[in-house]
Amino acid sequence: MAAAKNVRSTTHQVNRPGASTDSPTDATGPSRTEAERRHRQRLIAAGLIGAVVMVFALINLNDVRVHWLIATGQAPLIVVIVLSFVLGILADRLLLARARKKHGAES
Repeated sequence: MAAAKNVRSTTHQVNRPGASTDSPTDATGPSRTEAERRHRQRLIAAGLIGAVVMVFALINLNDVRVHWLIATGQAPLIVVIVLSFVLGILADRLLLARARKKHGAES
């Protein structure tokens, strides 16, 4: 009789509306565990990249001479590298937006 009671309670949980099923995916997209795994992987990757950037920044604290367009000055090497990186990202985003706009106008 105890075994029958356990079977009923298990069946009741599975048949309950909104209860999770054993299938890894449903018709609407990836399962919750898949999304959680991707999110966790992104967080780990971001943490590792952040740690590498932090070490790189601490190693490159010495000043370097920078020739700007209209002046010359001193700046920490990491500032020069980060500024170059940010300018590169901005240029990439602007060029991609321009290409998408141009491609959208042709269609």
